[in-house]
Amino acid sequence: MNIVVIEDHHLLKKASADLLAKMYPEAHIESFTYPSKATAYIQNHEIHLMMVDYEYTDRKNEDIISFVAELKRKRKNIKCIAYTNYKLKVILKDLLKAKFNSYLNKDAKIKDIVSTIDAVMNQDSDTFYESPSYLEHKRKVVVENKRFYISDKEKEDSLTKTELKVTKTTSENSKDSNEQLASKLGITLNTLKKHLSNIYRKLDIKSKEGLKHFYDRVKDN
Repeated sequence: MNIVVIEDHHLLKKASADLLAKMYPEAHIESFTYPSKATAYIQNHEIHLMMVDYEYTDRKNEDIISFVAELKRKRKNIKCIAYTNYKLKVILKDLLKAKFNSYLNKDAKIKDIVSTIDAVMNQDSDTFYESPSYLEHKRKVVVENKRFYISDKEKEDSLTKTELKVTKTTSENSKDSNEQLASKLGITLNTLKKHLSNIYRKLDIKSKEGLKHFYDRVKDN
């Protein structure tokens, strides 16, 4: 297996290459400080895996997302794993767009690095593997989404008096148009839309039907 490491910090570059050499003694490993420095080598060799430090997006002409996207377009079989200190929610969209195959946080445990590399190498080149770092991110998102509201009562209590009135009127007249609801509430259409947007966000729902379902549920309790 031929592995390329791209890491702009010289000590981390060497450490990453040394670690990979210990984990995969049969692999041939080359390391480079910037994508542009790796280009000639990649063009002239068969590369199986790239471990790419996601720290180049602010460097002029060293956009790692564009670099990987172009590389994957030309050589679809190359597997690419991003490792970074960036929070995944900030970069996930870009990683998926560039067709990275997985993500590792730089504080990932060695066993997690190995399991991620092994999984990526055994999956299709278009597949994004949900690494332990990725799953930890998903767990934190779930916890964060739940930490404010645990019950329907707490969600209901988060609404202002005006939002409660809009919720009641909308739920009891769910077949009415927004124009009709605004008229019944004595507010403008734009004001109604703003209230509904805030209500949907607080209650984690997406429609009048969902709002009616929530209202009927808490009304009966």
